[in-house]
Amino acid sequence: MSFARRGLFSIFRIKMPRVNAWLARHGGRWLLVDSGKPKTSGALFDGIAGACLKPRDISLLIITHAHYDHVGSAGRLKRETGAPIAIHGEEAGLLRTGGFEISDGLNALGRVRAFLGRHAAPRSMFAFEPAEPDIIVESEMRIDGFGFPAAIIHSPGHSRGSISLLADDGSLFSGDLAISQPLPGIWSHMPIYGSSARDIKKSWRMLLERGAKHVYPSHGHDFPAKELESLLSRYGEN
Repeated sequence: MSFARRGLFSIFRIKMPRVNAWLARHGGRWLLVDSGKPKTSGALFDGIAGACLKPRDISLLIITHAHYDHVGSAGRLKRETGAPIAIHGEEAGLLRTGGFEISDGLNALGRVRAFLGRHAAPRSMFAFEPAEPDIIVESEMRIDGFGFPAAIIHSPGHSRGSISLLADDGSLFSGDLAISQPLPGIWSHMPIYGSSARDIKKSWRMLLERGAKHVYPSHGHDFPAKELESLLSRYGEN
């Protein structure tokens, strides 16, 4: 568990095996972005307790996309928090059914790992408890009614239905659209899996133009959004 105070939000990173979930507080209200891998709910709920919260203190759960490492504890969270789950319409069916999906690889490493995930890894590794979504996002939705000056924005590229949470102070919870990893060049922040590298770059540009200032990714450490601007300038946007 780590804590940061930037702008409008108090932000807590819950670091689980190879993935983050993010707690954000504004005006006494709490939301949670993503829920980690299956069978790691203990670590997630320990992180919630580490922020001095009870599950019922969380008023909204945002799932950035329906890959197994983001939806693993969504079912338990819904039961124990009573909070509605928000997800994009493209991803809702996977959450609802416990569906299995691995995005294509965007580079050589990603292609190898996607192949192994689809053909060599046991399906039990990806199995998660289904959950019924409550809020279906299409293009964009403000969440001021939940107590947060922020918008959930469709930001495709990692998956067709990926969404990001952009707060009015520029805090960006990016899911896997932009991550931190120990790879060179553009791969330091671009995921190795995705539906389209070009769409990822378009989503980066759109969110930068919307005022993104600091990125809280689902993998790796947080970083200034200007690093995405630098990568776009260096490697192009097509």
